[in-house]
Amino acid sequence: MKSTILCFAFLLTSVVGATQAQAQCTYTSKPGGGKWSDPNTWVISGKSDGNLTPTNSRQRNGQDASNNIIVINSAVELDTDYSITGDHAKMVITSTGSLTDQANAHNLYFGEQTGPDMTRLQLDGTLDVYSVSFYKADAQLSATANLSTDCNISLANQSDLMVAPGAEIDIDGNLMVTQGNPRIMGTGTLSISGCVLTQGNGGLNGLFAPGLRVCVQGQPNDCATDGMSCNPRVQEYITVNACASAPLPVELASFNARYTNKQVQLQWVTASEKNSANFAVERSADGKTFEVVTTVRAAGNSSVRREYSAVDNNVRPGLNYYRLKQTDLDGTSTTSQVVAVQAGAAEQQLSAYGTPGNLIVEMRTDAVCRAIRVMDSMGRVLHTEVMPDGATGLVTRQIPLRQSLGGVYIVQAVTTNGTLTKKTMLRD
Repeated sequence: MKSTILCFAFLLTSVVGATQAQAQCTYTSKPGGGKWSDPNTWVISGKSDGNLTPTNSRQRNGQDASNNIIVINSAVELDTDYSITGDHAKMVITSTGSLTDQANAHNLYFGEQTGPDMTRLQLDGTLDVYSVSFYKADAQLSATANLSTDCNISLANQSDLMVAPGAEIDIDGNLMVTQGNPRIMGTGTLSISGCVLTQGNGGLNGLFAPGLRVCVQGQPNDCATDGMSCNPRVQEYITVNACASAPLPVELASFNARYTNKQVQLQWVTASEKNSANFAVERSADGKTFEVVTTVRAAGNSSVRREYSAVDNNVRPGLNYYRLKQTDLDGTSTTSQVVAVQAGAAEQQLSAYGTPGNLIVEMRTDAVCRAIRVMDSMGRVLHTEVMPDGATGLVTRQIPLRQSLGGVYIVQAVTTNGTLTKKTMLRD
């Protein structure tokens, strides 16, 4: 709870800073929540755009757009379509917040063709609407997040969805994948009742992370296809098939792995067991082909909490994937979800560019990014932002450095595998 409060506090600090620097309007839902189009739902801060509720404006190209920041920390009903666009627009739904359309077929659109590729959605609570589109827009889903649609989710132009362990995406239609190599990363769960729509039957390399639990049922539906067709090769690119993953013969409460002292320590807890024979700890280098590391005898039958542990002393440097294979006394076996562990130094890249008024920081890491800070050439800290839990893969931040001039700046990314430092020259 403490880390959640801290993370939200820094999110609000970042939001307020961006609001002041970019003259944005921030709409924050009141504790009682309400309908999106009701002025009584919102508290407005920053420079008002003249509207009492978050409202799109019609652009020259005929598309609706906004540059507002939306913070939802209570139950809000979406009763209109809305676009999160503009250079710094963003939506934050906290763990106590929810945005639903009450099955009234409303749509959310994140990103725009001419805007920067940035994180547009930070989801810690519930988002349940008719359809959601991401175009040059990233989303971060924490362990408490649930993203659901009655129809499609559309991904285009390098949009990345980071799905933390425990987070769920439930698409009651289709996943539409267009140009630009979008990705769904992390180790959460993705359920698609329809199919994955693409132009043609080409490959889907990189779409699903190796540790992501994916279930594509292929059921027919009436959702829009935009001229695309169901890709028949989708199963080739799924490492963990959540459709085929039957419940474990035991009730598995947790399964964790961590790298320490040049070895991986694995721990799991069962809430109950019935006719269980053993647990085999399996390891993989690519998340597809697994080998047995060790086998641990199970309790057999138990109705109380039991703790197990194992150690892998022959760890391959880099990213490793682990799962449990639980076998019954009659020889029946099932496997658990996959957990990823970074052994040794992770592959990390840090870049920074832009202007003092709009510094863009991009971090690619196999580890977890804990914080990003910016200093001037004298080492004085100008900005610090704590990252949400599970921030890994591609982490992007736009940072307005207020009252700063052009010159040399130092950007640091603090990760679970050390601190990366990048010097950059910014011009006004």
